[in-house]
Amino acid sequence: MSDRFNLVALGETMLSLVAEGTLADATTLRVTHGGAESNACAGFARLGLRAAWVSRLGTDLAGDRVAAALEREGVDLRWVVRDPRRPTGIMLRDTTGTVVYYRTGSAASELSPEDLDAVPFGDAQAVLVSGITALIGERPRLAALSILERAGGLRVVDPNLRRGLWGSDRAVELIAPLLERCDLLLGGERELARLVGTAPPVELARRCRALGPREVVVKRGPQGAAALDERGGWHELPGDTQTDVDPVGAGDAFNAGYLAARLSGLDPPEALGEGARCGAAVATVVGDTEGFPTRD
Repeated sequence: MSDRFNLVALGETMLSLVAEGTLADATTLRVTHGGAESNACAGFARLGLRAAWVSRLGTDLAGDRVAAALEREGVDLRWVVRDPRRPTGIMLRDTTGTVVYYRTGSAASELSPEDLDAVPFGDAQAVLVSGITALIGERPRLAALSILERAGGLRVVDPNLRRGLWGSDRAVELIAPLLERCDLLLGGERELARLVGTAPPVELARRCRALGPREVVVKRGPQGAAALDERGGWHELPGDTQTDVDPVGAGDAFNAGYLAARLSGLDPPEALGEGARCGAAVATVVGDTEGFPTRD
């Protein structure tokens, strides 16, 4: 196996406490972890690919749990900084869509370009960052820009807009520079509409591509997904009738499946199918990554 990483990703991961059903009625919580970029890394590892996750965790029990879980998946954590002064973020959520974050002042909110000095972004086949990183603080935002500017391979961005973060009220302003520096944009339909205005999916993709990325994927949830390739071709994949047990993490799994397929040489229509397969599998069980399929 080559020493080259297939994917290097930067972003915050939190300890996740998940209630099946509603938080208001739950009597038990499942302890797991969640973060857009580390979820994709876990997916890559399940597929037998090399992935490294770059971040900060506290030197606390929550950080220990997150690190141990990702190490068991086979994700490389050698560039994760353990911060003795700041805690690991915590996410409290249920399977009906309620999410509460306890991440203000977290270790990851102090991510900075200096944390990236030894990371081999230039040698990686692809790098991934989400808009969340640009919205949790000024230093993480600069780190997100740095990973894209230093990348030698495919530069991938998922806007992943979230409310209630440091930069949520300025999301368009803060995330636009990421789009300008990326090659592949993977975004939810409603998120892309917030960035470039409401329009049919193909027009959304064209507006986004005008900002910088060569290839744009529009994730449409139950309505399926679509991709605008670098030659202007439009490819659609219809949705299915699956009833989700826990939809959180399905979009990140789609990203991992689609990106892994593209890196292996598959065309966008085939990659859409791989992304959808991975996303659907994750949605069948509780947790962000537990249902991700293996290479076998």
